[in-house]
Amino acid sequence: MPVTPKRNNGQDQSLTVLLRNIISEYPAGGGVLRELCQNADDAGADTIEFVLDTRQHPTENLLHKDLEEFQGISLLAFNNKPFTQKDFESLRKIGDSGKAKDLTSTGKFGRGFNSVYNWTDNPSILSGTSLLLLDPHKTWSSEIGFPGGPLYDFVDSCDEPEMKSQLSAFDSILKSYDTAFEGTIIRLPLRNEAQAIKSEIVEDHLSTSQKDIEDVFRLFTNELVESLLFLRNLRSITLRIDDTIFAKAESTVPNETKNDRGENPVNEGYRQVFVEQSKEHYESDFMMEINILRSAELDAAPSETKVKYAISHYLRKSVEDQKLQKWARNHKLFPWVAIANPLDKTPDFDGRLFTTLPLPIQTKHPAHIHGIFSITPDRSNIHSGGDTTMSSNSATRLGAKWNQWLLHECVPRAWVRNLEFIRNENRSPGWDFWPAGKQGEWGQLWMGILGTVFKKVVEDGLELLPTVSGVVEPAKEVAFTLDIPDDLHSSLKEAGARVVFPPADKRAEIGPLDHRRLGLEYLSPSTGRRHLTTIKDTNALLHLDIKPRMVLLDYVLSDCQVQDFKSCEAPLIPLSDGTFRGFDMPSSQNDRVFLARDRTEEALFRKSLERTVKISAVSKKSRTTLVRHITEIEKHTRIKAWAVEDAAQYCFSYEFDGITESGPAIRIDKPGFNDFIELFWEWVSKARHRGAGGPTFVNALKNLWIIPLGRQMFQRIGSTSEYPVLNVSANIGIGSFLKLTESALANRFIPEIMHLYTGDGFPHATQSLQELGIIKDYDDRAPLIKWLEVTMKVFSENLDLNEKMELIRHLFDLSRYCFRKLPLFLEANYLSPIECPWISIVNDDPSFLATYIGVVNLPIALDTPQYIFIDISHHELKELVSHLQLFKCPSLSEILGDHVVPRISETGSPNDKRRMELIEFALNHFELLSAEARFALSTKEIVPVSDEKLRRPKDTVSGKHVAALYFEEEERSPIKSFAEAYHHALVRLGMSEDITDQIILERIRSYSSSGRSHRDINDKVSTLFFFGRPPTQPLSNDCMELCWIPAISLEGELGLFSALQCRSPSFRPLCNYSVPIMKFRISLAWEKWLGWDDKLTVELMNKQLEGAIRKDDRPSLASLVEYWYKIYSSGKGTLMVDEELKLSSRKWIPGSSGGFFSLTEIFFTGATQLPPYYDDVCKRFLDAKSIVKRFLTHMGVKLAPTLEQVIHILLLVWLWECEASDPLLTQGFQLKELQNRIAAEGPLSTQDLEVALYIVEQVALRLVPHNRKDPRGLISDFKAPDQDGIMRTFSELTAGGSDMPDSLANRLTTHPRIPESTIKKLGLPTVEDRILASLNDPCFEQDFSQTQSAKAVIKDTLQRYSVESTFSEYLANAEDCMDGEGKTATRIDWMIDHSNEYPTEKLIAKELEAVQGKALFCYNDGVFTDEDFKSIIDVGIGSKAPDYSKIGKFGKGALTMYHWTSAPSFVSGDSYVIFE
Repeated sequence: MPVTPKRNNGQDQSLTVLLRNIISEYPAGGGVLRELCQNADDAGADTIEFVLDTRQHPTENLLHKDLEEFQGISLLAFNNKPFTQKDFESLRKIGDSGKAKDLTSTGKFGRGFNSVYNWTDNPSILSGTSLLLLDPHKTWSSEIGFPGGPLYDFVDSCDEPEMKSQLSAFDSILKSYDTAFEGTIIRLPLRNEAQAIKSEIVEDHLSTSQKDIEDVFRLFTNELVESLLFLRNLRSITLRIDDTIFAKAESTVPNETKNDRGENPVNEGYRQVFVEQSKEHYESDFMMEINILRSAELDAAPSETKVKYAISHYLRKSVEDQKLQKWARNHKLFPWVAIANPLDKTPDFDGRLFTTLPLPIQTKHPAHIHGIFSITPDRSNIHSGGDTTMSSNSATRLGAKWNQWLLHECVPRAWVRNLEFIRNENRSPGWDFWPAGKQGEWGQLWMGILGTVFKKVVEDGLELLPTVSGVVEPAKEVAFTLDIPDDLHSSLKEAGARVVFPPADKRAEIGPLDHRRLGLEYLSPSTGRRHLTTIKDTNALLHLDIKPRMVLLDYVLSDCQVQDFKSCEAPLIPLSDGTFRGFDMPSSQNDRVFLARDRTEEALFRKSLERTVKISAVSKKSRTTLVRHITEIEKHTRIKAWAVEDAAQYCFSYEFDGITESGPAIRIDKPGFNDFIELFWEWVSKARHRGAGGPTFVNALKNLWIIPLGRQMFQRIGSTSEYPVLNVSANIGIGSFLKLTESALANRFIPEIMHLYTGDGFPHATQSLQELGIIKDYDDRAPLIKWLEVTMKVFSENLDLNEKMELIRHLFDLSRYCFRKLPLFLEANYLSPIECPWISIVNDDPSFLATYIGVVNLPIALDTPQYIFIDISHHELKELVSHLQLFKCPSLSEILGDHVVPRISETGSPNDKRRMELIEFALNHFELLSAEARFALSTKEIVPVSDEKLRRPKDTVSGKHVAALYFEEEERSPIKSFAEAYHHALVRLGMSEDITDQIILERIRSYSSSGRSHRDINDKVSTLFFFGRPPTQPLSNDCMELCWIPAISLEGELGLFSALQCRSPSFRPLCNYSVPIMKFRISLAWEKWLGWDDKLTVELMNKQLEGAIRKDDRPSLASLVEYWYKIYSSGKGTLMVDEELKLSSRKWIPGSSGGFFSLTEIFFTGATQLPPYYDDVCKRFLDAKSIVKRFLTHMGVKLAPTLEQVIHILLLVWLWECEASDPLLTQGFQLKELQNRIAAEGPLSTQDLEVALYIVEQVALRLVPHNRKDPRGLISDFKAPDQDGIMRTFSELTAGGSDMPDSLANRLTTHPRIPESTIKKLGLPTVEDRILASLNDPCFEQDFSQTQSAKAVIKDTLQRYSVESTFSEYLANAEDCMDGEGKTATRIDWMIDHSNEYPTEKLIAKELEAVQGKALFCYNDGVFTDEDFKSIIDVGIGSKAPDYSKIGKFGKGALTMYHWTSAPSFVSGDSYVIFE
């Protein structure tokens, strides 16, 4: 007999609920007007007019008496295209609009019209001859037999008074009732307060007033212009209040042409590409002018403005991704995009996204972007794929993928075309016409367009790149940059440079592009030089102010690529006469310009204005560049530095012009000439330091009178060979005498030319003339004698007697100087006196700065560039040096500290004999060394440790034991002969004789990283432990982890281990199974320093315990017990030993039978016959350590087993023997026999209860797995104790539970000590099984018939809720769940059932065979209430909306189950529901 359901719980949705949900997604406001504009455009209308009719119309003789309440204030929407029968049919099917399949319309969802219910409960539509009055509440319309929407032919009934009264509400637009109306009027009577209270559509009883619509008009006025931009047909939108126009927008396309079908270019392209698919793509550009007439306030006169947009459309037939193409076409999404760029930019403009009409999405772009985007049904947003939990095939993710492709493939093409169109209209599309760059909006799909547009413009070579000068150029003619200083930017702009520098808001996106791969030439000083050359003759550059010129000059010089400077022919170099020149090479030397390298040259050569760079105008940075690289610059450009030849020419041209004399010395008394001469010689000095040679200078200047002789007399350079000039500027000795005498002679006689140079007022001239050898020193005998000869008649012959005697004395004082010049001295070096040459101690070379030092019998050579050592061993020479004080003769201690020790280099080789001689000399005289010298010597490598190597004293050791710590190749001991000779000195310099703390720590680190054999290191470490003492400081953490201690590993191999990893032999009984053990013993002090005096870790004790058990090492076990007992006795760590080692449950105590037992299985006596279950403690183990028994007693080991324990074990033995000797059947009978023996009429004793519980467990364990079907009735006859301890058959018992209902309160339940797992194995019935068995067949309780087909509602829900949202929706349902007693769900589980093995026969209905296979389950531990069941019927109402304790609101989340199945079902409480 078929199973009968108890009621119908199918899903349905009332019309008012549907409309309420729609207006919650299409909120009131401008969105309603936009939807009506979209419908009008889809219909092909070119005009739409919204009229706020504030009049009250007749309320009598209407088509129904209840219609009188809708004759008041209303909003009418008129367009000039009539409704078709297809339109009426589409309107009837909410959510299943005919638009979805109509390729000629842009609309998609078919729900937009219903947004009018935000304002009204009874809209009406008049079109052609039809009048449709909609009544979603089905109140008055049900009374006339046409519930919901009666449709009238108003022309046929135009003479009826009811129809006339009804039509009067349309009079503001409708002028005739007796003819068909060529258009459509939608009338929306505004919902008043009384209607709002009883309305089932609007929430919160919201009414709509005249002011509400006026406010909407006021706001919608702001987007009137935008609304016309991308509509295919609409060209006019009017907002009117009664007869007064509040706002009106009209668009015109100049020179627009239409085809023979009357289609404009966009409609023609739409038809060809998308409807007929006869073209692959279509593009159209045009200017659109929009006139706007609007009023600021309702009673204000309207004002008129005009705006102009450049619009470019791009329509494309298909997408490369065929899967995406198919999905998009199924969803009526086409690759149609357009760009509307306003030609008159305003600062507050913010572009928006459009899908023919504006979306509420601001993009920050300078233009509006239209596209057939995948948008949410309420047009509030586009799909962007933000939810990453969705699958790639979900509608939301595919919609996001479509939008991504549309915005980043199609929109850039349209934008590039738009820029070209603007340029072709003789406008320059600067950056303000380009897409905005990313400014942090990286997650928004409409950002990121700029980069693609930029790439296309560059790659296609389009003349669209905006330059800083304001013109657009192709990529090949510009230099590109992303980062230039403001001053350079403005300078390039003023110069008219062809440089592309994107604004800051665009650089973040353009920056990451591969500009070089795109072929862009990056702006650099090099490219800047070439680009400026291309505009060198333009007015902008020729008339450029000096300040921006200098900025450009700084830039082109900044890379210091001197050889390329000549490529900059732009006039950037400022000259002192106010003109500018380029860097290109001159046609002749006379076309060169000179650079003053410093202020001296600037002041010196100031008269050559037309050929001198105006250095004061050049920035410090550029000046530095020019000066630093002038040598190379003058090879490649017209700029050159002042050379001596140029200076000579300058002097003749500007300073000596007009001089006709030609003698060796002439008088020049021009104003400022003395300053010029001093400045000139200062320049000469600097020029010589720059590398110019002396002879070159003298030769170039030979014809210049520039030697100042005093009294405005100047001698020609070239005359000094004939008339030597004696330098007496020093004013000492004979020089002072000559200077004073010359002055005295001039006073006594007529002044004569003495050729004496006094240097008064010419310090730079003095230095340069001396360095060039042009003037001679007075103490140089040869020039002095020659000068005396030349001036004999004018000087010597005119001296009086006293002056002549004074001259003789001065000549005598020159003898000391002469003595120094004699070769009477020997250097102290390796050569013998016979081989050593005799030298003088005077050197005329001014660069010679050596100091002479006298030494006596110095056995080593100390010659250095700074010092020359003279041997003064001979008494006569020593006396001479001392008498004349020719040089210093320091003591040996000073020689050692000042010359010997410093002469020893920091490092060296024993093969360096001279260095070793210095070392041995210093050590031989160690006691004479000062403290500073000893310290310096200690830091040098002076100790030979082999034939090839030296070490510092502190890096060497001496002594048998300390030396034994080092390997031979480490070379730490001095060679024997050296050590014996200098042992005392080396120790005082830092050599170690003992094993110090520092050596120990150094050796530890060395052993751990040496890589030597473990055996070799073992010997060294044993020596360290035996002869060394532990350092005073504890071992650091990093040293604790170094592996340097040799020990035998657990595998028996010698290895190196850290102090944390091993122990000494004294720990062997406690650690030989847990850590490596050293081969040799060490002192307690060393063990303490290594940290081994701390307690053993649980890990070590655990390893040792396991090893001792594995090896049956009872002495080690005893040692462990002794160690634990010490811990126990100290009162610390008992809990650690017991719990962390799990001694209570672990089998670790050796028994007398040879096995190991836990604390509860071992006894001191009486268990020798009970293995393998119980045993006595092994006697050898007890005797190994005296405290073993005490510890075991402390841990709970009993003296002997109890009687119950013995019985339990005997029973186990008996059962085991049965299993070993009899088949399964025998075991069952024997268990029954044993069970019968203990059975009693009353409750079991404690001992019998234990046996009974054990038998039940054995039955479940041994018999049930082999007897699932129980063919011989073995299991059914078994018994188990009930809750009172009385034996009952299995069939009598019910598995116990805390929630036993009253109806089963008298049932016998299992004993509480029988585990649930045993009950399940035995198959004992549960409380639920008993309840089900007590129920009859289900009966039909209630039927809820559906009031309306839910398919459209479900389809709409699935469009709005992605497949992935199923999980979050059902999670929310579980969270909101609460039964009648207030219990809530606390968990939710999902399960995929892959099984195909469920029964397909004897189902409730044969058609359900198809749903018996694989399935997805969702479980939560809450229970449906009756209210929840009822809410399933009324889809969209739900049980949550009025409940403020719930998260959910719309009651549609459960419908997401239809993403997965067409026949969902669920179980809750006592109900099983199947949906069809």
